[in-house]
Amino acid sequence: PEVIGSTGDKQALFGLIDRDGWNECHVIAKGNMLIHLINGRVMSIVVDDDPQGRSAAGLIGMQVHVGPPMKIEFRHIRLKTE
Repeated sequence: PEVIGSTGDKQALFGLIDRDGWNECHVIAKGNMLIHLINGRVMSIVVDDDPQGRSAAGLIGMQVHVGPPMKIEFRHIRLKTE
């Protein structure tokens, strides 16, 4: 992996997350690019430039990263295609 840019200051982005309520997560998957938005703010853009190792088909997974203790729930999951 190679970092080529930044979407903002880590602490400022963390401050946009509601730790006690619901957050809106929007993932745009287009070709070899994923854009992750939380509460309307771009948190990360990932581009997979490995045509040998990537797959255009597969499963959708939801992963929660380590951090302070929190309750995780998902609701209103929608899949949309163009």
